[in-house]
Amino acid sequence: MAATPVDVVGSTPISFTGSQGGQRFVPLSALQFTGSTLQLKSAWASSFDPAETQTLLALASALAAAGVLTAPPVPPPSPAIAFTATHPGPESNDIVVTVAPDAGPPLTATISVSVAETDTYPQLASAAAAALAVGVDVPSGNPGDPQLGTGLVVVKTGSVSGSSTLPADNQTAVLTPAGFDVKAPDNSVLFTVLPRADYAGSGGLSLAVNLDTSGTTFTIAATYASAKEAGPKPKITILTLNGLPAPVAYLVSAAAPPAGAALPAAGSVQLTGGGPGLAASGLFYTS
Repeated sequence: MAATPVDVVGSTPISFTGSQGGQRFVPLSALQFTGSTLQLKSAWASSFDPAETQTLLALASALAAAGVLTAPPVPPPSPAIAFTATHPGPESNDIVVTVAPDAGPPLTATISVSVAETDTYPQLASAAAAALAVGVDVPSGNPGDPQLGTGLVVVKTGSVSGSSTLPADNQTAVLTPAGFDVKAPDNSVLFTVLPRADYAGSGGLSLAVNLDTSGTTFTIAATYASAKEAGPKPKITILTLNGLPAPVAYLVSAAAPPAGAALPAAGSVQLTGGGPGLAASGLFYTS
């Protein structure tokens, strides 16, 4: 991408002897930096003959090399949009938010927002261990029993087998509110996995159950991607941060930083700071 021309900053105009022997005074506004190269602005090109232009640029370049002429300071990026997970819990640290602003004035430029999350529960030795790690939909409240799940999925209370049998390898599904039965090699149900209670989407939430390489444990991975959800996904502006499309609002909310919202630079941010009772958050900055 070509460098964008910027103005020249200095304390005094440049003076030199012109082709006719007269003293020429040139305001710094006649010059521009393109990258590290000094150039004469097109509006001033007819004011000098070729020899004078060559002399002027040579002198200006020498002054730039000495630090007398510089490009204006580039302001550091400032906070643009803050995102916070809609549900507290350690799994909220697994959320990645991606923004892609369109061209246009900052107040009205549209911004595409998408979210993804993958919750992984490794080295599970039984259905009971899965319920403890993932959490359940209706906790008993008894000490030592599984707690309420805080991730994308939960284990259905009452579905957990007391067997120590491992599940069959490579079980995958696109989850619906009806859930998915994780089965043993003999096709018996070991436990049932449900989406979190507020999930009302279609196509964006998937489950994978695989044996670990040790052959003695298994891993559950639940993945959500708003881009895979059915239906329209309207864009937002910095004035309509509360208008996130439903597949995005399922995982995060957006708000203006204390100094006000700004058009963010394109990119992705992984949320951090989540834990028991704490929702992870992340901040996008201007370019």
